[in-house]
Amino acid sequence: MTLPMRFRILHLLTLQELSEIEILEALKPEYGLEGQYKRSTIDTHLASMKAVGMIEITDLSMGNDGKLLHKFRATEYGKKYLKYMPKGWSADHPSNRIPM
Repeated sequence: MTLPMRFRILHLLTLQELSEIEILEALKPEYGLEGQYKRSTIDTHLASMKAVGMIEITDLSMGNDGKLLHKFRATEYGKKYLKYMPKGWSADHPSNRIPM
């Protein structure tokens, strides 16, 4: 079983600044076969986390599809929520992830 997508997005944004498309691509190996794996769901999670101050926008650009792209990063407040990640969970080694 995978982490809740919102926590995984937050985790990714603590490692580097990413756009919606880059987040979508980074999540594909873990969530690609799930119904929630779509840009609209990711956009909803990002909007929610931004509204409460867990992430912030660092850059804006126009995507190849003509849609506005945002670059996001986790705030210090958002990084504090990583303490809720399950002990033993590893982003680097999927085979070492603990079942939830």
